Amino acid sequence: RFSKASRALPPSTRRKITFASSIGVASLIGVVFAVQELCGSWNVTNFDEIDFDEFTRQLTEANSSAVAAPGQLYPADAIFGPLPYDNIPLGTRFACILHMIGITYMLIGLNTVCDTYFAGSIDVLVEVWQMTPDVAGATFMAAGGSMPELFTSLIGATIAMNDVGFGTIVGSAVFNVLFVIGLCGYVAKGNIDLTWWPLFRDCTYYIFALAVLAAFTFNQLIQVWEAAILFCLYLGYIVLMFFNSKLQAWAYAKAGTKKTAPEPEDSQPEAPSPSTVQPMPLGVDTKDEPTQPTIQTDNYVSDAKLKDEDVKTDATATTSPKASDGDAKATDGEGGEGEEGGDDDDDDFMVMPSDTMGKVMWALCLPVYVPIYYTLPMPSEKLYWVSFLLALIWIAGFSFLLVWWTETVGAIIGVPTILMGLTVIAAGTSIPDAVSSMAVAREGQADMAVSSSIGSNIFDILVGLPVPWMLKCLIEASSGNTSYEGVVVRSPYLVFYVVLLLGMVFAVVVCIHLSGWKLSKKLGTFMAVLYAVFLVLAIVVQATEPTW
Repeated sequence: RFSKASRALPPSTRRKITFASSIGVASLIGVVFAVQELCGSWNVTNFDEIDFDEFTRQLTEANSSAVAAPGQLYPADAIFGPLPYDNIPLGTRFACILHMIGITYMLIGLNTVCDTYFAGSIDVLVEVWQMTPDVAGATFMAAGGSMPELFTSLIGATIAMNDVGFGTIVGSAVFNVLFVIGLCGYVAKGNIDLTWWPLFRDCTYYIFALAVLAAFTFNQLIQVWEAAILFCLYLGYIVLMFFNSKLQAWAYAKAGTKKTAPEPEDSQPEAPSPSTVQPMPLGVDTKDEPTQPTIQTDNYVSDAKLKDEDVKTDATATTSPKASDGDAKATDGEGGEGEEGGDDDDDDFMVMPSDTMGKVMWALCLPVYVPIYYTLPMPSEKLYWVSFLLALIWIAGFSFLLVWWTETVGAIIGVPTILMGLTVIAAGTSIPDAVSSMAVAREGQADMAVSSSIGSNIFDILVGLPVPWMLKCLIEASSGNTSYEGVVVRSPYLVFYVVLLLGMVFAVVVCIHLSGWKLSKKLGTFMAVLYAVFLVLAIVVQATEPTW
C-alpha cells in the first residue's frame, strides 16, 4: 500500500500488488459463499463428527442480530432490498457476486487514492512544513497508512451502528503484528538484525494502549471521556516521538548499545556476519561501493534517507505528464529518464503498460482509474491541499461502499459482521502492505518493514477508534438525545480479541528479545501460524458463542 516498505517499490509494482490482492480477497469471499451453499445441501452422513448444518446455522443466527442493528443508515440494497435478508431464493443469492466485484473495485480504488494522492499529498505537506522525520512519521505519515481503517471505523460508529470498524482495526493489527512480520522473517535471506529501540518503543506503547482499550471496552460501552483518554494517549505518543532522539540516546546508553553514525565514503567498515541480513538501498548498484554498516537509527528517519537516496540514484526516473508542474521539481535533481525506480518515478497509472498481463490488469482497472484521474490533481506544492481534501472525499466514498457491500455479502452468506471486519476488510486493506513488505525483506530492508508494521497500529487504536466514537457522542449530544450513554460494543467477544492481541504482541517482543533482536525464519513461520490460530479462534468463538 503506502507504508515505508511498500513505497520503496516502483508504482507499477504496487499497482500490480493491489490488483492481485483485491482479486484474491473477492475470490476468498466467493469460495466461502460456495462452501456455505454446498454445506447446506450436501448429505453429511459421512462426516458425523462435524455438523456443518449446525455450524452454519449458528453463524447465520449470530449474523442476523449483528447486521440488523437498530439505527443503521444504509439505504435499501438495489438487489436484495432492505434488511434482514431472510428466505432469499438461491438464484437471487448468487447475485451477491455483483457485490463481490464491487468490493474488488472498491479495494483497488481505495489503495490507488491512498497510495498516489493521499500519501503523495502528505509527502509534500511534510516537506513544505519542514517537519522532523520522527513527528511526521507519528502523525501525518501514520495517518496516510491507516486512513482506510479510520474511515471504516467512522462508518461503523455513525452509519452501520455495529462493530465492523472495531473488528477491522483489530483484524488489521493482528495481521500486521503476526502475519506481516512473520512473512518478513520467512522470506528474508538469513536472520534479520532488528534495530531494537524503535521496535521496543512502539511495542511497549502499543501494549499499554491495548491494555487501556481492553479496560474501557470490558463493559461493552464506550463513554466520551474514555474515547478522549485514548486520543490523549496518541497525543502523548506524538510528544514521545518529539523527544525520540534524546530518549533513544538515553536508552542506548543504559543498554550499552553502540549507536553508529553514517560512515564517510572513504571509510572501511567492519564486514558483516554472513549469517545476518544487512539492509541495502533498493535499486542501487553496490558492486563497486564499500558495504555500509547497519545504522542504529529510528525507522522513520530511515524512510526519509531511503527516499532521498532513491532521488539521487535513480538515473532513469520519468515525470508523470499530469504532475509536470509539481512533481517534476522533485525529480529534476540527478535523476534522468527511463525505467521505474523509487517513490519519485512515474506515478501516472493511466499510462498503458507494455506487457500483456499489465495491459489486461490496466484495462480491468480503468472503471476506477478514469474517474480518479480526472477528478484529483496530482500532489504538488501549489495543489497539495486540494489533492489532500479531495482524496479524503474519495476515501470516504470507497470506504462506505466497501463496508456496505461487505456487510451485505456477509448477511447473505451467513457470516457475522465482526468476522467480515476481522478477515475480509482487514485483509483487503493490509494484504498489499504485506506483499510489499515481503518484497522489501528480500532486499534486506526488513527492519523498516517490521518497525512500520507495529507503528501504524498505534494510530489505528488511538485515533481510528476514539475519534469516530467521540464524533458519534457529539452527534447524539447535539441532537438532544439525553438518554444516550455512549457507543455500544455489540460483540461481547471483542474484549477477548483485544486481550488476545495484547498477549500476542507481548509474546512477539519477548521472543524477538530472547533471540537477540534477530528475526529468524523459524520465528517468522511460528508467528504466521499464530495468525492462523487467531482466525480459527475467532471463527469458533463467533459460531459457538461461549459464555464466561
